[in-house]
Amino acid sequence: PQTHGIPAATIAFYSYTPALLELFTHFASHAACSLGIPSCHPVPLPKKRTLWTVPRSPFVNKKSQENFERVTHRRLIKAWDSDPQVIDRWFMYLKRHALAGVGMRMVKWER
Repeated sequence: PQTHGIPAATIAFYSYTPALLELFTHFASHAACSLGIPSCHPVPLPKKRTLWTVPRSPFVNKKSQENFERVTHRRLIKAWDSDPQVIDRWFMYLKRHALAGVGMRMVKWER
């Protein structure tokens, strides 16, 4: 449980596949709990949607186009009141057991 509310780290996860993202954020939050790091549950962040249009064939059939979409799903985990060495261990553990298809952005604060 959070005691003093001093932020120690945040990890942002992002993926195109929501199932992989849920699996890895669950793994990361359980790893934090087992290391004794007070953290919040994964918070869903807004999705990023990318759209682009491509002609199906060149020249004459320019009016026939195809639309594509890619949605990036994101989650955030915040950690509080923890030693920087423990946070480093948590980061290294997550990097070592990283799941293909899930990206991470880690930010650490020291007192």
